[in-house]
Amino acid sequence: MQLATVSTMLTLESGSKVFQGTVAVDAVDLTIAEGRTTVLIGPSGCGKSTILRLLLGLIEPTAGRVTFSGTEVTPAAGPALRRRMGYVIQGGGLFPHLTARENVTLMARRIGWSPDQQQSRLADLSALTATPDHIWDRYPVQMSGGQRQRVALMRALMLDPEVLLLDEPLGALDPMVRADLQADLRAVFEQLSKTVVVVTHDLHEAAFLGHEIVLLRDGRIAAAGSYATLQNSDDDFVRRFLAAQPGAGSQ
Repeated sequence: MQLATVSTMLTLESGSKVFQGTVAVDAVDLTIAEGRTTVLIGPSGCGKSTILRLLLGLIEPTAGRVTFSGTEVTPAAGPALRRRMGYVIQGGGLFPHLTARENVTLMARRIGWSPDQQQSRLADLSALTATPDHIWDRYPVQMSGGQRQRVALMRALMLDPEVLLLDEPLGALDPMVRADLQADLRAVFEQLSKTVVVVTHDLHEAAFLGHEIVLLRDGRIAAAGSYATLQNSDDDFVRRFLAAQPGAGSQ
C-alpha cells in the first residue's frame, strides 16, 4: 500500500535572527506540513514568536531563508504573500475604534469586496466560530475576552487564507473560557483542514491542538514530533519541560 504524500506549506531553512547582538533564532530548520497543525512551544525567550514572525515575513532572517508554497518570502514578495496568510497576534489586536464587523471586514473592504460578498463571508464565519450576531456592532471594549478572540480569528480567516498563524491566541483568557475556545479552535481547524501554526507556552494546549509539537530552547529546536514522541525523549531538557506541566496529554 502506498502512503499518502504530505506536502510542505512553509519552510525555514537554516534560519537565524539576531537582534542587536542577541541571537533569538539559531540556524533552525523547520518544515510546516500542509493541512496540519504545528505548535511551537518552549520557555519565554526561546524564539517561538520570532520564528512565527519570520514565517510571516514581518521580519527578515539574519541568515537562511523562508519559503511559502515554494516561493521565497522576501521584503518585495512579503505583502502579496501575507494576503494568503491569516495572522492572530497576542491579545487579538483588534482596532479599538472599529466595531466587530469593521474589524473582521477590514482587509476585504480594502481590496474591494462588495457588501454582499462581505456579508456572505461574515455569515459563514459566524456559523463556523459560533459567534452570536448581536456582537457585530459592538466595539472591542464592549466584548468579553472570548468574543474578542473569536472576532480576531474571523478577521484572520476573512480572506480564506491558505495558512493560519496564531501567536498565544488564548493566553490572556481565564481557564474556563480558554478551555472552551481550545475545543472550538480544534473543531475549526479540523473542519477547514487548513495549515495552522500556533505559538503557546502551554503544553496542555499544544498536546490538545497540535499534530506536531516543536519544542524550542535558546533559539534552537530541542525536540519535534507528536506529544507521545516528546514523552519518549531521552533529552534531559525535554523531560524537565514535560514534567513541569504534568497531565498535558489527558484532554
